[in-house]
Amino acid sequence: MIIDAHTHTFPAAIAPKVIAHLQDKAESMAYTDGTDDALRHSMAQSGIDISVQLPVMTNTGQVEKLNDIAIQKNEHTPETGLFSLGGMHPDYEKYSEELTRIARAGITGIKLHPAYQGVDLEDIRFMRIIGKANELGLAVVIHAGLDIGIMHHNFASVKQIENVLNTLSPAKFVLAHMGGWKDWDCVEKELCGENVYFDTSFSLGAYVPPKGYDVPGDKRQMLGKSQFIRMIQKHGADKILFGSDSPWSAQAKSIQSIKNCRFTAEQEEMIFYRNAKRIFGI
Repeated sequence: MIIDAHTHTFPAAIAPKVIAHLQDKAESMAYTDGTDDALRHSMAQSGIDISVQLPVMTNTGQVEKLNDIAIQKNEHTPETGLFSLGGMHPDYEKYSEELTRIARAGITGIKLHPAYQGVDLEDIRFMRIIGKANELGLAVVIHAGLDIGIMHHNFASVKQIENVLNTLSPAKFVLAHMGGWKDWDCVEKELCGENVYFDTSFSLGAYVPPKGYDVPGDKRQMLGKSQFIRMIQKHGADKILFGSDSPWSAQAKSIQSIKNCRFTAEQEEMIFYRNAKRIFGI
C-alpha cells in the first residue's frame, strides 16, 4: 500500500488559471493539470492507493467553502482514493467554531501555509489555531521552511517551529518538505529526534522540471540523498510520511526516489503508509 500524504488539486473550472499563476510565481512547472481527475490518473500509473489533499486557504472567504468540499470528498474516498484534510486562515475570526465543526464532520487534520498566508508561524493567530486543533485531536500539517515562490522571508523557520513545539506540544504536527525547505542543515541539527513528523515532499534530489522547461539553479538544488537518509535514520522512520507535492513533483518519480534509498522493508512500510494511516486516521 502507498499513501501520498502531500498533494494539491483545484476545482476543474479554475485549475488552468491557478496552475498558470503558481507556475509563474514559483518559476516551476506542474506535472499534471492540477485537477482531481489528473491526480487519480497519476495515482493509477504510480500504484498509489490514497492521496491526501491539502487545501491552502489564501483568504478568509475560502475557509468554510473549502472545508465543505473536503467533507464531501471524504464521503467518496473508498471509490476515489482521494482523502482531504481541512484548512484554516490565520485571519478567520471564528476559527474555534470552524475547527470544531469540521472535526465533528470527520475531518482529521488541517493544512496551514504561513508563506502563502503571509503570517509567521509563531504569530498568535497561528498559535491559537494550532492549540485548538491539538485540543480537538486534529493533525496539523504546515509548509515548513522557505517556499519556492516566496524566497525573501522564512515564515516557518526552525526557530519558530521550536517555539510552537515548546509552547503547545502538538501531538500530531507534520512539517512538510523534510522539516523545512532549504533549511535542512538546521532541521537536522535542531529538529531530528523531536516529537514532530516530517513529510518527504519536494525535498529529495535535484528538482528536475518537466521536459522543455527550465528553472533557476538555486531552485534546482534540493536535499542530497546521503543527508536525506541520515536525517531519517536520526529522526526515526516512524515519524516520516511519504509525500510527492503533486502536481509539483511526479508521484512515480517520488516513490522511486524513496525506494532508491534502500530502507528496510519495515521502514518503507512506515514511510509509505503506516504513519499516514495512524496520524490522519485513514
